Amino acid sequence: MKKILIITYYWPPKGGVGVQRWLKLTKYLMKHNYRPIIYTPDGGVSPLVDESLIHYIPSGLEIIKRKIFEPQKILGVFTQKPPSSDILVKKRPGFFSKILIWLRANLFVPDSRSTWIKPSVRFLNRYLEKNPIDIVLSTGPPHSMHMIGLGLKNTHQVKWIADFRDPWTDIEYFDTLPLLSSKRIQHEKKEQEVVCNADMILTVSQSWADDFQKMGAKKTHVLPNGYDPDDYNYTVLKDQVFEFKIGHFGLYNQFRDHSFFWKTLQKLSRNISDFDSNLKLLFAGEVHEHFFKQMKLFEFNSKLHHHPYLSHDKTIKNMMECDLLLLTQADSKAVLGRIPAKFFEYLGARKPILAIGKKDSDLEKIISKISYAWFIDFGNEKLLYDSILEIYNLRTNNHQFNDDVSNFSRDNQAIDLINVINTL
Repeated sequence: MKKILIITYYWPPKGGVGVQRWLKLTKYLMKHNYRPIIYTPDGGVSPLVDESLIHYIPSGLEIIKRKIFEPQKILGVFTQKPPSSDILVKKRPGFFSKILIWLRANLFVPDSRSTWIKPSVRFLNRYLEKNPIDIVLSTGPPHSMHMIGLGLKNTHQVKWIADFRDPWTDIEYFDTLPLLSSKRIQHEKKEQEVVCNADMILTVSQSWADDFQKMGAKKTHVLPNGYDPDDYNYTVLKDQVFEFKIGHFGLYNQFRDHSFFWKTLQKLSRNISDFDSNLKLLFAGEVHEHFFKQMKLFEFNSKLHHHPYLSHDKTIKNMMECDLLLLTQADSKAVLGRIPAKFFEYLGARKPILAIGKKDSDLEKIISKISYAWFIDFGNEKLLYDSILEIYNLRTNNHQFNDDVSNFSRDNQAIDLINVINTL
């Protein structure tokens, strides 16, 4: 039985997609006779909390928690508000937000969890002396987790996998951060240290794996995000047979909001006799500050149902009740390799998926092989119009999509990960 120490900031009761990857993979690693050990903060600051996820933690899983100091806690005393998921990607942040972003960017490298690095390395060094393990795995962001992994690698020469769910200096908002030149160099140096010293760089798309290879990674492997078939045990009962419900789940910021989508919906509402009366919009998750104003502008506010947050089980249930699952990418840095984690949960729901993104991206390459997914390149209004209309006409025929997407199931991904570990 191999033991694998997983260093992760995101763990229940924290919510959101950052939790799902390793919460689910630990379940199936244990099924295949591995012994994962979770190292995670006791507390911490997260914009999303989902107490229901605690019930998904596998029985018998060893979890080590240590206190963490985060500057956001001090900020919360003054603002009396939870942290925002999109503060680093707002197009025009307010004056107070600009100050916070400058402080976050220049005082805390690689991120605001950096104060946890040194105490964690000290603690885990002592832990490993008494409790030998076979593999250390760090998952980021936050990339402070990788700095902890690097510290353990330098001391123990243990096999170390760095899992990048998002890039570091290639992440979509990095170039917009108000970084001092010395801090930018510091980021690049730390990233290079992690990439070149890890025995394996794990990431979620081929484009990003290629980027890490160019940086000097010893080995790279693509382990996409996925879905757990056990999550989809729901019977779908629609309120109205003919309604057309479009659902979006997760963060919907200004970079992912494309006006040509709303213009096309408006055009369909005017051209197709029953489209407007049947249209329903469900958005679950944080939306940008101008979203509701935009809904009024396009006259969709009466059709909109918004949930600031849904628990994971309710999210899956609502996905399965939709007629179209919307996925939008930001036309930004690293977009070619960005495959949103919710795409794979959309796959598990087996409902029509409409994705707006970059042509020739990794997302388009996957979608081209899925019969119930449509890909629209940025600004292609005609293709968008035709695709939505095609999906609209599918909604009443009860068609079952039987594509084999099992390679994205968490169980098969755990087997893939085990095979990768055995090569180290």
